[in-house]
Amino acid sequence: MFNSIRTKLTATYIMLIVAVMAFAAFFLFNVLNNYYLAYEYSKLQGAAKVVRDLVATKLQAAPDVVDISNQAELVARQNNARILITDHKQRVLGDSVRVDGLVGTTLDRMEIARALMRFEDEAWSIQYSELSETWVMQVAVPVLSGEKVVGAVFISSSLAEVYDVQKDLRNYIVILILLTIVFAGFIGHFLARRITDPIESLTVAAEKMAAGDLSQYVSVRSRDEIGRLTKQFNEMANRLQESTRQLKDFVANASHEMRTPLTSLNLLVKSLREYPLEQEEQDEFLADIDQELERLINLVEELLDLSRLDRLAAEDTMMTVNVVPLLRDTLEIMQKRAEDKNIALDYNLAEKASAFVVPHQIKQIVFNLVDNAIKYTPEGGQINVNLVQEPNLLKLTVSDTGIGIPYDQREKVFERFYRVDKARSREQGGTGLGLSIVLEIVKRHHGKVWIEDGPGGQGTTFIVTLPRLTLPTGRIVNNH
Repeated sequence: MFNSIRTKLTATYIMLIVAVMAFAAFFLFNVLNNYYLAYEYSKLQGAAKVVRDLVATKLQAAPDVVDISNQAELVARQNNARILITDHKQRVLGDSVRVDGLVGTTLDRMEIARALMRFEDEAWSIQYSELSETWVMQVAVPVLSGEKVVGAVFISSSLAEVYDVQKDLRNYIVILILLTIVFAGFIGHFLARRITDPIESLTVAAEKMAAGDLSQYVSVRSRDEIGRLTKQFNEMANRLQESTRQLKDFVANASHEMRTPLTSLNLLVKSLREYPLEQEEQDEFLADIDQELERLINLVEELLDLSRLDRLAAEDTMMTVNVVPLLRDTLEIMQKRAEDKNIALDYNLAEKASAFVVPHQIKQIVFNLVDNAIKYTPEGGQINVNLVQEPNLLKLTVSDTGIGIPYDQREKVFERFYRVDKARSREQGGTGLGLSIVLEIVKRHHGKVWIEDGPGGQGTTFIVTLPRLTLPTGRIVNNH
């Protein structure tokens, strides 16, 4: 339970809110405490000054103790306090308490001493009274005759009411903090669920995917980081599911493609072994075996090419080169094959065209496209290859006057083992992988490839564009 993110988040919310509330309560309590004490001090000091003004003239001659005590008693009743008036030697000349008063005694109080020295800001204190069993505030102010200090007024009042208010306030704050903890617990749990529910859904979906169920989708409930993570997870799941489907299709198609020539070879070899054949028939059978073997070898080689592209082989290094000689060498080889089929192969290449490429993969693009054009162009047809250098890219076009590709199948022909006319493709020795290899190579070079109609609407035109220079000339990097 305590390892749950939800529990940790909820606890974090509660601790943060409680910490803030405790700090705010402490601050508020101190502010109110200082306010109440300052108010009480101001009240007592004001009362003491009233008494001072009333008795100031009475202390200059022979003091009338009764009159002075009457003045002190009057103000003391109004302020619920006790007031004493002393002379400059701290002898008590008046007391608001008539019975058991302190008149005639010497009151040795620090507050009075400081008031007589005119340190009024320091002439006060808060002390605990054993007699009344409560805290009291005591304030003294000097009595002046001109600039001469002739006595002091000492006033004290219980702080019981102030501390009772503070106690009630403290209790209210504690109750408020407890209620806040409960409220924070509910809010924290709700917010934690808002955060952790999508994470839990992602976790469950990931566990199911790890168990082999790739058909997972998690609802996107927000646009925050978790929402974006969920969206990326769904995209990853879709891609993984699609990749798995393509892998299964690839294995099934590869097995089917390899089974056909292997079945033919099996039948041909058994026929040679089990039946007496004339030399001419044996030669014919052997020619068929050679054809099937060549087809099987071509299939395996193209599967290896695809595997190498998928693995990003370390030997495939990219470098800045002039691709024109690469294309010319490949086209000269393909020209002999075109002539064998009575097809005219013409090419027009730029004088120089530099690009950041894997050289042998560029040769393979040209070889596969021209080989495809030769296969599906009838005798007497025409194939044209052009390479144009534009400011930011190279544009290669391979046009033929062959059978063409229907518009609705032009994207599908780049899928592995896809054939427009399967029977005709097998007759031509095609494996259905050549254009897939072209697409993979073009993608790895950050280029594009697409299909348009051939010249005059006849046949097919393959267009490949590759970015020219993406790194400084002469720099070589691994393609992985």
